[in-house]
Amino acid sequence: MTGRRLSAVLACALLVLAGCTAPTPAQTGGPDADPSASDGETATSDGPPEYVTVDGDLSVDANRTFERVESLVGETYPGTRVVVRDLTTYKSSNLGGIPFFRTLGVSNPALDTDQPAGLTTLDGTVYISPASAGPARTEQVLAHEFAHVAQVREEMVPWFGSLSLGRTSLDERFARRALVEGGAVYVTDAYTREHLPETQLQSAHIAARYANGTSGNRVVYSQYHFGVQYVNATIDDTADLASVYDDAPETTENLLHPETPRDDLAPLDVTTQTAAYERVQSPTGCAGELFVRIALRETAGKRAAVEAAEGWGNDRVLVFETGSTRSIAWVTRWDSTEDADEFAAASRTLADQNASTAYRTSRVSENTVVLFAGTESFVASAEASGNVTVSA
Repeated sequence: MTGRRLSAVLACALLVLAGCTAPTPAQTGGPDADPSASDGETATSDGPPEYVTVDGDLSVDANRTFERVESLVGETYPGTRVVVRDLTTYKSSNLGGIPFFRTLGVSNPALDTDQPAGLTTLDGTVYISPASAGPARTEQVLAHEFAHVAQVREEMVPWFGSLSLGRTSLDERFARRALVEGGAVYVTDAYTREHLPETQLQSAHIAARYANGTSGNRVVYSQYHFGVQYVNATIDDTADLASVYDDAPETTENLLHPETPRDDLAPLDVTTQTAAYERVQSPTGCAGELFVRIALRETAGKRAAVEAAEGWGNDRVLVFETGSTRSIAWVTRWDSTEDADEFAAASRTLADQNASTAYRTSRVSENTVVLFAGTESFVASAEASGNVTVSA
């Protein structure tokens, strides 16, 4: 692999473990699209190949796998190019570089480098790293990537290529990616039942890693885990996959609760008054219910974290800076006073995990809780009032 890195890493650096969709090489400047396929053809502007071409050594019949996935989704579409590459360097991410994650104690993921990985670009090119996996696990991951090819070729996903890191909140990015990855896991599970009956379902593999992982690992696996749960609750047949993306949920609250009527975001108007601290731009925006679960689980426990996240109505993440240090104010709005109480109580357990970070909750109204986290001086001096003004 060349020294040029995927800008797709920004969008899905953590998500190559079981499959990921990313911008095309032309859009990203990464993975180098120059090497030829095994038959001498390349993915050119003439369009996708009629069949699957493989660049590199692969222990799986790629064309057979592709045709099986086509059959599952009930469509016929052009083939693709599969590039065998080492994706080890994309199985990690510095979550600590994000102030919001760092102050809440979200760890860096610790992913298995010996597990197969895949990535599919928005032109349908598949990159796969078999690592030390056997043919069955490699075929399973390849089937997952070919499900992404179906999403691309059949134009199932209306937001492909349009989610901007600067304009789209963390919550919406999580929800949208969960639908994409959940759809691919759903197809892969059907593929596994039919063609790899001795292999563990991909959804079970992911569920175990979500349950037993660190907070960083849960950031990774959550979108696959809860995404496939949503798809399972929404459709009964892989041939109906495209319908998942019709009127799709835009928040993780609606993703996590497909059985309930969708709630609009609760009104939340946040302003700031800064003196000692400078407010800096945060790519997080709104964090969402799923992230509440992840952030609180290690200190509050699974049940308390789930209960503290339910009743989420809206939130806003503000980042403040002084010198080289950054602190955050997490403004949260809840459906009821009881929901706000549960979040506030669970948030206070965060102090148990990180003595170097100070935490304090402030009750602005019956339904509004602000969590201050960061330096002791910031947490002691920051204030929240009204609907809602944060002063720092």
